[in-house]
Amino acid sequence: MTLRRHFIAAAPLALATPMSGQALARAGDAPTERNRQFIRQAFEKWAAGGTTFFRDVLAPDVRWTVKGTSPAAGTYQGFDDFMKRAVVPFASRLSTPIRPTVRDLWAEGSDVIVHWDGAGVAADGMPYRNSYVWIFRMNNLRATEVIAFLDLAPYDDVIRRVPAPTRGDAQMNPHPYTGMWVTDDGQIRHELLPNGRYDEARGSRQSAYQGRYEVQGNRVEYWDDTGFTADGVFVDQNTLHHGGMIFRRR
Repeated sequence: MTLRRHFIAAAPLALATPMSGQALARAGDAPTERNRQFIRQAFEKWAAGGTTFFRDVLAPDVRWTVKGTSPAAGTYQGFDDFMKRAVVPFASRLSTPIRPTVRDLWAEGSDVIVHWDGAGVAADGMPYRNSYVWIFRMNNLRATEVIAFLDLAPYDDVIRRVPAPTRGDAQMNPHPYTGMWVTDDGQIRHELLPNGRYDEARGSRQSAYQGRYEVQGNRVEYWDDTGFTADGVFVDQNTLHHGGMIFRRR
């Protein structure tokens, strides 16, 4: 019986009697330890303000299953499907992204289990808190399958209570910075659209990040569809400082 199947059958007992990832990562078991460290570091980066957890961890063809009986439960096939139907609809209803606090982490072979608490703020100002157990099946330091347990009631309440933003809504004042902004090496192409949306390409990845933005004076605030926020400053009509990088108008 794999660790994952055993956990599904005895999740309450596992949570009631936690043990450290070190205990399950047997001495000399290099793949187990690599998987444990990879997931631990990904959560640490997320907790510290990172915004790329899912891109860092998930394989393109990941199979993500949310256990439960609400409309959000079910299986999502592939990274794009999971982001489009599960992550974006929820994250777009938040004013601050969820940040994790890891309670316990277990690893054995290709399986890594994380028990964590998440907290954020919905767009209507109400706090969101939940506890999660995610079971990762790893292959070459990418999760090819994930089973997720959480309390779906507060998740569904945010979806029901907070209206989804309309893609074409222009929730900003007119400004002179609409257009394409590009780093000097051409690797990041950042387009500020006139409808209050932005679309960012990175290298060969088209639309790597998308969301809404607002300009006030020479400052710009971003709300990405995946849940993170950012800002930038237009130092002049043709120069944007954003994310520690310099963009030029094209």
